[in-house]
Amino acid sequence: MKVENNSIYYEKNQVDKELNLERLTVEIKSKRRYIFFLVGTLMVISLINLYSVSDYEGKLFSLPMTLLFMFVGSTVGFFVSTLDYRKFNKNLFFRFIYFGSLGLLAFMVIAGRFFNGLGIVREINGAYGWIRIGGLGIQPAEILKLAFIILLAMVLAKGETLKEGVWVRIRNSSVVLIPFILLIIFQNDLGTAIHYMAIYMILLFFTNIKLKVVFSVIGGFGALGFGLLTFIYKYGEKIGGGYKARRIIMYVDGIINDGYTGNIDIGYQVAQSLLAFGNGGLFGVGYGNGVQKFSYLPEIHTDFIMALFGEEFGLFGVMLIVAMYLILYNISMNIAMTSKDYFGKYLVVGVAGMIITQVLINLFVAVGLLPVFGIPMPLFSYGGSSIITILTGIGIVLSVNNYTASK
Repeated sequence: MKVENNSIYYEKNQVDKELNLERLTVEIKSKRRYIFFLVGTLMVISLINLYSVSDYEGKLFSLPMTLLFMFVGSTVGFFVSTLDYRKFNKNLFFRFIYFGSLGLLAFMVIAGRFFNGLGIVREINGAYGWIRIGGLGIQPAEILKLAFIILLAMVLAKGETLKEGVWVRIRNSSVVLIPFILLIIFQNDLGTAIHYMAIYMILLFFTNIKLKVVFSVIGGFGALGFGLLTFIYKYGEKIGGGYKARRIIMYVDGIINDGYTGNIDIGYQVAQSLLAFGNGGLFGVGYGNGVQKFSYLPEIHTDFIMALFGEEFGLFGVMLIVAMYLILYNISMNIAMTSKDYFGKYLVVGVAGMIITQVLINLFVAVGLLPVFGIPMPLFSYGGSSIITILTGIGIVLSVNNYTASK
């Protein structure tokens, strides 16, 4: 009788496991469909929005180029989604991407600052962040955000597995963070450096480190940033801080003294962006009817693309786009929390954090709540490096999702 009961118990457990596996498989497929729908819809709306700019400016080249970037990014992302991400959590792979990434960033700094770019490193808006070969431009610091996330995921996952102390984990993760940040700052690309820091903070927040320690670290960096902002505002021009210092001064003046309208040289873009959002109102002026694209707002197809969208589709249109990003973030975080290993969890948290912080930074810049950093809107702004990076990151999220039930 005891053997028979054990047999029934075993069979019941097997049935329960099969039902759980079936339910999990359905959830995985459902999440994958939602991600495909959200990403595909954002890309279609992006193309429609870019056409509104291109149609007036005669820059229809941006549409086929954007389609090409989306095709390449989707292809790479699909390929990455088919890989087993767990195979890359190896020490040899860590060393390869760590030293390879830092070597590439160091090359950008050295070539740009001391060797006149060697014919391929180009200075754009004061930053040595682009490699241009023929007509193709690549921004390594943008693409290397994924390498940065992978490295941090390895370090934090190892810390969880070995139950390392809090400050040991912070020290080990700082070994990844600090060289990346310094080399990007040496490229004069403060905006990208800040985005790297935001990704790091998101990852740190979702570790099992006590919140008071996380908030202490965040508070420390926040205090440092506030002090630096205050110093630049008061003494930036006196010490020859140049264009970037004047941008920060404009930002503070804009927040405190409505300085956007009073400083046409530096605050012009933000002033025109605010006019675009104001002109759009709740429902917008209608597709194709925006006026800021008539050369009033420079670089409207890149960093300020949401200003055009807000003008033509209004506050409700902008809220719809933001809602789609938030849903994508929520689905990704759900995948992270149901991942069966720490490495997968931190990979997805990093990618989700990269996308949502990029959305927030871009929008905050467009409405004057942050200094102008030059951070593109994910999948919305014209720019190949950003589009390919985001779509490859989505592939990483799908890879973790696909293998959730296989461990």
